[in-house]
Amino acid sequence: MAVRLFALWLALSSINYLVAIPNAFSSSTASNTASMILTYAMGASYILVALLLWIFPMFVAHKILPRTNHTNTLNVSGFNLAQAGVGLLGLWLTAKALPSISWVVFRAFITVDMGSTFSALAPEMKLEFGVAILEALLGVFFVAKSDVLARAIMRRGGAEPGAQDA
Repeated sequence: MAVRLFALWLALSSINYLVAIPNAFSSSTASNTASMILTYAMGASYILVALLLWIFPMFVAHKILPRTNHTNTLNVSGFNLAQAGVGLLGLWLTAKALPSISWVVFRAFITVDMGSTFSALAPEMKLEFGVAILEALLGVFFVAKSDVLARAIMRRGGAEPGAQDA
């Protein structure tokens, strides 16, 4: 479910690349066709990745597990809930950081002939980019190590990681 929500967010983020940025280029006096093509390509790639993320989880799930019925019951332990929560937190951190990172990459493609993009950024933009990179790395760590972090959370809460919660 979290991957599908991320896919939906990614598809909605593509609207900016497909509408707002090309509109700004076309209204400027120096219209750059290559830049407009690049923004359309980025918007299309956002939609393509969103489509793949929408389809991929259920494709894998149906290959691994049989389809469920509405009569199936679901028993979830506190550890599993903590693990899912840490994973969702990681996805949220990553999703929050991606627009800032992609904007710097987008600027790099536009100003590639003007020298280093990073040195052209203002100090506050460099700080924002650094924070975005840190958030993305932390988000990926939370997703990759959600079981370890969930065990640490459950130990501090007084419950054993393998114990079933009522």
